[in-house]
Amino acid sequence: MTISPSVSVETPSRLGAIRQTVRRAPGATSLTSSYTVLLKSVTEAGLLRRRTGFYVWLFIGLTLALGGLTAGFFLLGDSWYQLLIAGGLGILLTQFAFITHEASHRQVFKSGPVNDWIGRVLATGVVGISYAWWMNKHTRHHGNPNMVGRDPDIEWDTISFTEEDASKQKGLLRWITQRQGYLFFPLLTL
Repeated sequence: MTISPSVSVETPSRLGAIRQTVRRAPGATSLTSSYTVLLKSVTEAGLLRRRTGFYVWLFIGLTLALGGLTAGFFLLGDSWYQLLIAGGLGILLTQFAFITHEASHRQVFKSGPVNDWIGRVLATGVVGISYAWWMNKHTRHHGNPNMVGRDPDIEWDTISFTEEDASKQKGLLRWITQRQGYLFFPLLTL
């Protein structure tokens, strides 16, 4: 099923065929060879193709929405309704951050330098985070996913990834840690 020329949605039967290919792969006894077969199937299905047109249209839509929120900010003046604008900005800037993330993974344009330039402009100029800081952290995460002491995304903080870290929590953080499975998505809003 095709939504637009640049965005396609694979049908469940197509994904099922990919799963069957991986299960029946000759010699796919180890995890590495299973991954190789899966990657080949996913690539052949076109699921890793760049969708530059999608990102261009997404950027245009987000820019128009940002213009609308900016106009709303000035038109509302001093009002409690400004909180609605702030909520909208939170959602909108997160979407710009997602485009930055995709650019850092070289998924927006074919050229690496162009992806980096877009990432820098959006991260620093629109979202308000340091692209260099984020790239350093994100690269360390991808190089050592879920490895204690090496993956910066699982360091001790509000959410605990190890029992040892959970036992360090005190007061409100302890209460949050005991319920972190339920509170994970609400905490993301903070």
